[in-house]
This record gives sequence, C-alpha cells and structure tokens, in this order.
Amino acid sequence: WWERLARPRCEPGSIGIWAEKLNMTTVFTREEGNSRRIPCSILVVKKGGNMVTNKEWPEKHGRYSIQVGYERFTPKGPETYGRKKANIEKLARNDIPPLRKLKEFRMRPQDWEKWEIGQKIWPSDIFEEGDTVQVNGVSKQKGFHGAITRWGHKRGPMTHGSKHHRRQGSVGMGTTPGRVFPGKEMPGHVGGKRVNTFNKIVKIIDKIEEDNMPETIIMVAGGVPGHPAWWKAGGSYVNLHKPKNNADGRFKRDKVWLWYYEKGEKDDPYLPIKQKAWSFKTMWGKDLRTIAEGRAKYWPDGFPGYDHSTDPFYDECDPRLAIKAPDW
Repeated sequence: WWERLARPRCEPGSIGIWAEKLNMTTVFTREEGNSRRIPCSILVVKKGGNMVTNKEWPEKHGRYSIQVGYERFTPKGPETYGRKKANIEKLARNDIPPLRKLKEFRMRPQDWEKWEIGQKIWPSDIFEEGDTVQVNGVSKQKGFHGAITRWGHKRGPMTHGSKHHRRQGSVGMGTTPGRVFPGKEMPGHVGGKRVNTFNKIVKIIDKIEEDNMPETIIMVAGGVPGHPAWWKAGGSYVNLHKPKNNADGRFKRDKVWLWYYEKGEKDDPYLPIKQKAWSFKTMWGKDLRTIAEGRAKYWPDGFPGYDHSTDPFYDECDPRLAIKAPDW
C-alpha cells in the first residue's frame, strides 16, 4: 500500500558527463542499399574534460553517488562568495580546481567502486556508438508570447468587422465559479525550461589532441535543448547519461536495501543482515518503517487484502522476495 503513497525513484545506473551544444549537421548513412539522411546535433567536450570531484556513500550520506565537474575557470565577482564560493572551497579540499558545472549521478555500488576522486572521465569509457542516451538541458528562451504562439490557439475572424483577432477570449465562467481555473492556457513566458531528450549516438571522436579543437566530439541523432555555439561564450551546457529504465527492477531503489556488506561464501546473499539495512522511501519526510510499525500495531497479521510476501516490514515475509540480491 505504501507504493501508492511513496514516489518510487529510479537510478540511471551509470555515471554521466557534461558537454556543450555546438551546432547541428546532417549525416548520410547507407543501410541495406538505401541511403538515409539523419539530422544530428554536435556535442563537444572542451580540453580538460570531465572529472570526478566527489563521492558519497550511504553510511554518511544515505546514497551512493558521484559528482562530476566540468570546465575550469577563474572565479570573479559574484562567483567569489555565497553558494559558489562554498562549492569552490569544497573542491579545494579534494585538491580540485574551480569547475563551472557540477552534477551528481546516483548509481549502484558496483559502478560506484570503479571511480576515484580526481579521475578523468572519457566519454568512450561510458558510451558506445549506437547507444541511446538521455540528454538533459534548458530550452531556448523565447520571451513573452500570446496564447496563439504559446499554446496553438486559433485566431478569430480577420474581416467583417470582427474586433477579435489574436486576443485571448474567454478565460472562464462568470459568478459561478467566479475564478480562473488553474492550468488555463494563457499568454506567458516561453522557453527556459528543463527538457530531457532521448538520442542515439551516431559517432564518437575521442581523445583529440589537435590545437583549437575540443578533446571529444559526440554526434547524436535529433535535436537537443539549448542554443548552439553562435557566439564566443559557446553553446548551452547539457549533461548526458544512459537513460533510466523504470521497468528494470535492478535500478529501482528498494524499500530497504542492503548496502553490500561483506558476507561469507556460505551465507545466503538474499538474507538481510541485522542493523545493516537503509530505508530509502519516505512519505512527507517520515520514514516508512514508522508507518509500518503503526500498521503492525493494529493489523498484526498484515493489512487485510494484500499479499505481504514481498513486504520487507512484515515479519513473516519471504526474504528472497522482499529484498533483492545484492549482486546483479
């Protein structure tokens, strides 16, 4: 029943990288004797690339995650105080220079162990040509638009004395209910929102050593959010990683997860270890184990009408079904 109350989360299962949008181009391929035209976005990684800046683990932070940083810079003005100053000081404690972009990626322990602080991340170590990646960015700012441009509303008559051409029109009823319902499509700001796209990698050119060239070029099919590099500051920043698969149980955060404690060869990896479990799901900031204790108080045999064999909070649950195996 807590599945309906708690929001299940999913992890990408691998580390990701930062890149910049350069421009778009067209790639022609030949498949089964036929030529195919593929519009592609060009993503580049500048010299210096991505590096691991921080690691977090459940005993201290409650999760396995790795922070990735990109693009060195010299702090000036507003970047020397406040939150940005705190990030710079945190990087300095790990002997890492100031980096402009930081992103945290949560993952499983077997992937977490492969990376160390200060290690450089090459895209070819994570992605291959033909892989599908999730590209996250911010869409272009387009300013204030009317309802026709923003939502695709139709305009009014342009002739015969009509005074209603591109105006909004009715926004609701009169005395009852006497208000505009939330979600009404009205004029407003367009663009500048977080957008996620799923693109297929067409080509990866890695470890480029030529001058005045990026160290990595990634070509993905289709468009990605953001501006191209149309001026000296470069294009929009995007981060990409392998897509989250909500249907794959290996990447779902469990109700209770055993954080890979050492076990003997004869021990069953499915069985939980006492006092070595971490609860991930909460409802309104409250640990669900507290809710389970209240349920057990009033329904000792389990909440009526439900199968509790997979319920890790139920005393008589099946340990193999209630908690997943640590090694996938």
